Amino acid sequence: MTHAKTLLPALCLVLSLGLLSACSGGAQPSGKSPGQLETLDMGAVEKHFAANKGGKVTLVMFWATWCPACKTELPVLEQLRAKYPVDKLDLMAISVDDTPEAMGAFLKSRPTTLDVYLSKADVASEFGVKSIPVLYILDKEGQVAFNSSGVYPFDMLDSVISQLVKG
Repeated sequence: MTHAKTLLPALCLVLSLGLLSACSGGAQPSGKSPGQLETLDMGAVEKHFAANKGGKVTLVMFWATWCPACKTELPVLEQLRAKYPVDKLDLMAISVDDTPEAMGAFLKSRPTTLDVYLSKADVASEFGVKSIPVLYILDKEGQVAFNSSGVYPFDMLDSVISQLVKG
């Protein structure tokens, strides 16, 4: 997590110029349909965050198709997507799967309403992701308000997000 802490000032700088438990086993969304796969590098994530600054709360989940706990969290995020309009909550499910084929096969077997992305190696490492699923919730100004590994119930995440959306 030390990388994420040292990354925050850099992300804040980028934002100001124009600004992302254990489990075993572009800029703004560009009109892509829900569940369509796009690969993100750190530059694309920074642009995505820049587009949200000052207006949207952002929830980012790092996950993988082979992770049972991650798959448990997906319906919770879909509930949040259904509750909060896209102009209030940006929700990104960033997969750390090794190949786009694995992710594509998963999305065919289990369609989702979420914006799903495939992470290039730099994104997960810049965030200091060590286990999945891991959730980051950023306030409207791009500051990390919540950061934790594990699976969380809808009510808990809704409570955090509703306060940030109001503020």
